[in-house]
Amino acid sequence: MAKNTKALSGPAKRKYFRDVLSVEPGVTPEAAARLTDKFDAELSHMRVRAHVSLRKVNPAAEVPSPVTAVLPPVVPVPPLPVADAMPVTSAFDPHAFSLIVVMTRQGAAGLEQTLARIDDPEHLRALARAQHVAIDATLEQPAALRAAIIAGTAQRIADRRAAAS
Repeated sequence: MAKNTKALSGPAKRKYFRDVLSVEPGVTPEAAARLTDKFDAELSHMRVRAHVSLRKVNPAAEVPSPVTAVLPPVVPVPPLPVADAMPVTSAFDPHAFSLIVVMTRQGAAGLEQTLARIDDPEHLRALARAQHVAIDATLEQPAALRAAIIAGTAQRIADRRAAAS
């Protein structure tokens, strides 16, 4: 496979910058000379795909104004409909707090208070599953699930302490 690029450095690189900037519409010769000096000082080597003489340049190309060149066209956006019937609910995050940290720092009573804020049995199951606390899968009542989570958390802490000794 043939190379489609050419390595430039030194005077060839400087000539390339000068040629590219001289055919660019809207660039004055003074600006082209300043940019050539700046690019030549910043870049030591470069590879180019096609030389300027091989490019098709339209010398009559219109120079866009700086404002229209930067800003996209304005498109009106219709207002979004307000959904009155949709209730705003927050998603349950089973990792919002750590069962083990709460139990270690605040004890079983602190964990019980924290769990009392969770009423949905599915959220309690998700919490136990996400934090690897074993509970009885047949439990349905939130109070029974909370008690099982507290007991399971105490067992995890005891298991960790036993493994560490």
